[in-house]
This record gives sequence, structure tokens and C-alpha cells, in this order.
Amino acid sequence: MTAIEMCKLLSAILIKKGMYAVESDIVAQRMIDADIMGRSEFGCLSIIESVKSIDLGDIDPRALSMIKSDTPATAWIDANEGMGHVAASKGSTEAVQKAKAVGIGAVVISNSQNLGSPLVYARLIAQAGMIGCCLTCPPASPAVEDELEEQTFFGRQPAAFAVPAHEATIGYEFSFGADRPLRHQIPAELSTSLGLLQCLLTSGLSGAKTPPEKTRGPLHERFEHFIIAIDPAAFAGPEKLAKTVESLVKHVDSQENSPAYRAAITESPFLPEESTLLQINELAERLRISNVK
Repeated sequence: MTAIEMCKLLSAILIKKGMYAVESDIVAQRMIDADIMGRSEFGCLSIIESVKSIDLGDIDPRALSMIKSDTPATAWIDANEGMGHVAASKGSTEAVQKAKAVGIGAVVISNSQNLGSPLVYARLIAQAGMIGCCLTCPPASPAVEDELEEQTFFGRQPAAFAVPAHEATIGYEFSFGADRPLRHQIPAELSTSLGLLQCLLTSGLSGAKTPPEKTRGPLHERFEHFIIAIDPAAFAGPEKLAKTVESLVKHVDSQENSPAYRAAITESPFLPEESTLLQINELAERLRISNVK
């Protein structure tokens, strides 16, 4: 199945669950983007959990993301309990537009649900020729927190960044705790300081709960996100940035056994596994969706 075919199928499933077509297309594309960036946990197969959350009432499929405040360089978006993919996509677009105008754009998103992989939104900004960064503040999972209290006090998926590299993008995604299937885990000795910064930029700026205060569990609490775009044109210029990125990437590539090399995430072709296709098709059949073209 091609990426275009998968996008249409995922979108049809979400429309069946009550989403508007425009928003469903956005969510479907972000899930495919996650697979392309090697983040299958938040890829196409995550549609199954999204449908469950909609059925339970934890996600409002008709929610519209609204801008609560706006300045030349910043915006605050209320996701209205909708899917984070939609609000974060809007936030990434806002950040890029503001960066084009004033050099930097920062967006805070509150009252959201899971956005999937933060790396996806950093990549969107990198595709616009800028440095992109995305932070997300997920509710704590009590069962996991008991086991990994020191590492996960401030959350487990704090940051991702991406930059243009040649004709594609390269990025890193960071996480607290060994329970997350990421390639780069933040050491316990850094989790408090970096986790505190993550909470300040997400919970702090949005006035929301911190992960330890979200005691009802991931499905019943809301997420906050922070997105920033930096336009090199406002500084030394895109050519200088490209030269720096090329030099740094060569250095990372030359150390095939280093943690930096293993942690780097680049784009790959969209090749869903057979088990993924089977489960998504089974979901579509249960919802009586057929002949998606």
C-alpha cells in the first residue's frame, strides 16, 4: 500500500468516527510522517488507539483549534480536547509564518490530546528550511511512574528537533525512561534539569498541570505542546546553516558506533509491515469502510 492509499484509508476511518475531512487528512498524514521518520509507535497503527479514545470520549473528533493569543512572534492555541496532530500541525504552520516575518516563532498549545511523535512537527519546520523544535508534556502513567520515578517525574517524551540536511531532514527525539522505544534516552542524572525546562515551556507557559499532577492517567488528562521555528535568514543565512549542518552530519556519520550516530533519525521510504496493514484493514472492515480510492 502506498502512502497516498494509506492516507485515504486512515482519513476515511477518522471521518467515520466523526472528524471533519480536512482534519482527518491532517491526522492521517502526520501518522504516515511518523512512520517515515522511523517512529512506528506513533505511525499508522496508532489509528487503533485513536479510535478507542474517540469512542471513550477522551478525544473530541469535532474539536476546532482556536488561537487564544497572538503576537508577531508568538501564539497560544487551545486544542479544545481534539487530536494533538491537528493542533500541532496548525502550531507548526503558525511558527513558520512568524519566523519568516520576525526570525523566530514560538507556539504553545494547551488542552490537547496526544500529537504522536514530536519529531514529525520539528520535521515540518525543517522542511521549510528552518530549525524546528517540538516539546510535549504527556500525562504520567501511574504504573510506569512507580517503576521509574526518578527518571519520569517530569514526563517521558520531552523534545525533538530537526534541521534541513541535503535534500531531506535529520533529527533527534529525546525521552526519559527505558519504557519508551526511542533510540536516545536521557540519562537519569539529566532528567530533572531538562525535565524542568520541558515543563516550564509546556505546562508553565500554558498554565496547565505538570505530569506529576495529572493523576487520572494518559487518556483522561490533557497534553500541552511547545513548538519553535528559527529562520536562519534572520541570522547568518541559510547557506551558512547548510554548511554547518553538512559538517556536523559528516562528523556524526563518521562515527557509526557512537550514540549520536545511532540516535540520529532520517527519512525512510514508507513501507508498512504486513501486520500493520492487516490490523488497519480489520478496523476498516469493522467500521464498514470499503472501496477507498
